[in-house]
Amino acid sequence: MQFTSVEYLAFLALSVMVYFALPGTKSRTIWLLIASYVFYISLSARWTLALFGITAVGYVFGLLIERSGPASRGAAIPRRTRRLLAVGIILVAGTLFFFKYAAFSATLLNGALSLVGTSARTPVLTLALPIGISFWTFQSIAYLVDIARGKLVAERNPLRFALFVSFFPQVAAGPIARGGHLLPQLAEKHSFSYERMRSALLLMAWGFLKKLLIADPLGVMVRTVFDKPHAFGSDGVLLIGAAVAFSIQIYCDFSAYTDLARGAARLFGVDLMKNFDRPYAARSIKEFWRRWHMTLMAWLKDYIYIPLGGSRVAAWRRYANILAVFLLSGLWHGAGLTFVVWGLLNGLYQILGDVLAPARAKALAAFRIDRDGHVHRTLQTLTTFSLITIAWVFFRANTLGDALYILPRMLNFGPSALWHPGTLELGLSVPQMQVTAIATVIVFSAEWLSARVSLPALLYRQPLVVRWFVYEFTILAIAIFGYYGPMFSAADFAYFKF
Repeated sequence: MQFTSVEYLAFLALSVMVYFALPGTKSRTIWLLIASYVFYISLSARWTLALFGITAVGYVFGLLIERSGPASRGAAIPRRTRRLLAVGIILVAGTLFFFKYAAFSATLLNGALSLVGTSARTPVLTLALPIGISFWTFQSIAYLVDIARGKLVAERNPLRFALFVSFFPQVAAGPIARGGHLLPQLAEKHSFSYERMRSALLLMAWGFLKKLLIADPLGVMVRTVFDKPHAFGSDGVLLIGAAVAFSIQIYCDFSAYTDLARGAARLFGVDLMKNFDRPYAARSIKEFWRRWHMTLMAWLKDYIYIPLGGSRVAAWRRYANILAVFLLSGLWHGAGLTFVVWGLLNGLYQILGDVLAPARAKALAAFRIDRDGHVHRTLQTLTTFSLITIAWVFFRANTLGDALYILPRMLNFGPSALWHPGTLELGLSVPQMQVTAIATVIVFSAEWLSARVSLPALLYRQPLVVRWFVYEFTILAIAIFGYYGPMFSAADFAYFKF
């Protein structure tokens, strides 16, 4: 049951209608839990037991940790509590490791054994990855740590805790929720609100537009180039275009999922955490990562970076902490060398940015360049986007070899670079490319305006005929050029595989 399918919309509508028809929080909790498990079974039936297991571990160890005596405000976690916390984290993280990293680790070990000349080999066990496991394991770990730190009270209601882990709008790809944010909302009895329903549907429509009119068609083009990079090795413009297209695709795909998840949750009166804040408007790599996948980066900061010492240590330790965080971020996204390099590269970007900051400041002063001037801001934004796009090549490439083949050949500007017969043979017709380009301009223009004015509020102030024109135009655009149109590719969301 895909988020962009008619079946999912019918399922969501039924879930909302029954939810508000039920009298109290207990019956609503049971209903939402049933709906969540039905939804997850439709996505990953064979590994639903993994979701059950993580839920049971989180619930039991949450109670045990609280009973053992969590830390008082500002104090260290007691030794007994630390032991229980360690066992709980090992069980949760061990499940993630078993499914996601066991085969990768065995492959690396076998490679190392080959290098030293031994014939011994470790069996490589390849398993299908349960959808969303990276998200609900991190969510469960945060829940246990927050209880141990004394920041959260353990949830007594097992059904509500199970819903916290499996809530269907976010179970597949986040946003990563915190217990202190989501659990109180699940315990509250929400009244039906037309205003909330309208804002939720608008947010979902925006997600559909980004996914079906931009991310999916761009995905066809990107897949054509990245799956056979050697066929385009002489066309630097095409390779650059494919890399830029992936930068746009991955953003529109994942932010669209977040919009759909937040919109669906809002239909039930639940507000999920914001996950994106115009990341490609960032003026530095550090700022980009404050705007991109915000719930993951906040998780890594609170549960990895700060416990390692954060910025309160010597410079070399701080740089090591940054690399550790981004190495973990890369491995979290995927078990492969491409993701490892992608993560480390983003960490190195931040370290180099910090090291070179004094030199940049001196250069700006010497050339009398206004740090906040329009030209300088634009140059910073374009530089940041270019560096992020280079890193995305490793993220998207099928192998490390493919990435290393693509990057230097982006500089191939031969006589055929600006025009090649293959330019328009990337899986899309010219009209499809035009629609995708128009939709991309609309989305990024709207995001630029959203930094200056609330677009929903602006729309609500318009006359009824204008509002309904916008609603119907958006629906028709999605129906004609998206789901029911020639661009339909039924692509899963990219982050479902993480």
